[in-house]
Amino acid sequence: MMSLWLGVVLLCALAAVFVLWPLVRHGNRATENTEEQIADRLAENIRLFHEHIAELESQLAAGRIDQVQFDQLKLEQERALLADETDIRALKHNRIVRVGFKTLSVIALAVIVVAWSFYQHLGSSADVEIRQAQERKLALDEADYKAGRTPDPERARELARLIKERLTDNPEQLQYWFFLARMQMEVNDFTSAVEAYQQVLARDQESPMVMAELAQATFLRDGNKMSPLVSDLVARVLSVEPNNTMALGLAGIEAFGKQDYIGAIKAWRRTINLTGENTSGSQALQAGIERATGLYFAAGGTKESLAEALAGRQVIVSVSLGDGVDARPDQVVFVYARAWQGAKMPLAITRVKVSELPKQVLLTESMAMTPEMSLASVDAVEVVARISQNASATAQPGDWQGSFGPVDMKSSSDAVSVKIDQKLTQ
Repeated sequence: MMSLWLGVVLLCALAAVFVLWPLVRHGNRATENTEEQIADRLAENIRLFHEHIAELESQLAAGRIDQVQFDQLKLEQERALLADETDIRALKHNRIVRVGFKTLSVIALAVIVVAWSFYQHLGSSADVEIRQAQERKLALDEADYKAGRTPDPERARELARLIKERLTDNPEQLQYWFFLARMQMEVNDFTSAVEAYQQVLARDQESPMVMAELAQATFLRDGNKMSPLVSDLVARVLSVEPNNTMALGLAGIEAFGKQDYIGAIKAWRRTINLTGENTSGSQALQAGIERATGLYFAAGGTKESLAEALAGRQVIVSVSLGDGVDARPDQVVFVYARAWQGAKMPLAITRVKVSELPKQVLLTESMAMTPEMSLASVDAVEVVARISQNASATAQPGDWQGSFGPVDMKSSSDAVSVKIDQKLTQ
C-alpha cells in the first residue's frame, strides 16, 4: 500500500507543478510590469483627450458646432478621461493573478482530500493489499519449499484476516469466499473452510470443483467420516465430471467403508491414472488399494474373480482370416474397439500375430489409451481387426481389415466374430 500512496502523491505533485508554475511565472511578470503599463496607458489617454479637444475647437471655429455644443462635448471628454484614469489606477491594486494562484492551490488540495476520502470509501485499496499479501505469501512459501522447510501458517492466517475484512464490506465477492476457504483449509480450520465453501456454493451452485472441495472439507471436519451430505456432493460431482480426482478419492473411501473393496480399488486406480503414480497422494492411494485387496482376499475373493471384476466392461472378439487374404505369419494384427458413433480413437486395443489366427481376444477397460476414453465412456462400440503392412497403428492403403458393430456395451456378453476380408484402398 505504501507504494500505491507514494505513487499517488508523486503524480499529484507533478500535476500541481504543470498547473501552478505558469501562474507563478505569469504573476511575477505581471507584478513587474504593472507600474510601467499604467503610466503608458495614462499618457496615451491624455494624448487622445487633447486631440479630441483640438478637433472640437476647430469645429467651433469653423461654425460646425456652437458654444453650447462645444461645452457639452468637452465635458463628456473630461468625464471619460477621469473614468479611464480611475479604472487604470485600480489595476495597481488588482490581485487577480495572485488570488487565482492561491485559489487554485486550495482547490487542488481540496480535490486531493475529497478524492482520497472517496477512494477510502469506494476504492479498491483493500484489494491491492490482499494481492500484495498473496504475492508475498507465494514467494515466501516457494522459498521455504525449495529450502525443505514447512511454510509458516501465519501467512495464510494473515491473508485470511485481510479477506474477512474485505468480505465484511462486500460479502458478494465470490472469488474471495473461495480464496478464504482455501486459506482455512491450509491452516486446518475445516469448520471455517466449510462455511466459506457453502458461501461459494450458494452463489455458484453448479460448480463441480466447489462441490468437490466442500465435500473434502466436510469429510475432514467430521473426523474423516463419510456423511450423507458428502456422499451426495460426490455423486453430483461425478455425474458431471467423472474424472474429478478429489471426488473419486472420496468415492473410494465411501466404497471401502461399505466393504465394497472392488469399488474402492476401481475409484483409487482411476485417480492414480489421472494424477500419475509418482505423487504423494497416489502413493497413499496405492497403500489403500493394497489394503482393500488384502481385505477382499480375506473375505473369500480370489485373484481370478478380482481380475474379472476390475476388468469392468469388456468385449470378447473371435478374430479369423477370410479367404484370399495375402498376409505373412509375422505381420501384426491390431484388434480394437472404438465408439460406434463419434471419435475413431480406440477405446481398447491389443495386438496379435497373423500366425495366431483364428484367436479369441478379450478387450477390457484397462486397455484404454487414455483414462478418459475407455469402454466405460460409451454405450455402443464397433470392433475392428486390421492386419498392418508396417506394424503401424494408423490404417494405410494395402492393410486388410474386418469389423463388426454396433456392440451394446450395457447388455452384450457374448463373443462377437470379426473376419478379416477387406483390403483398404485409401
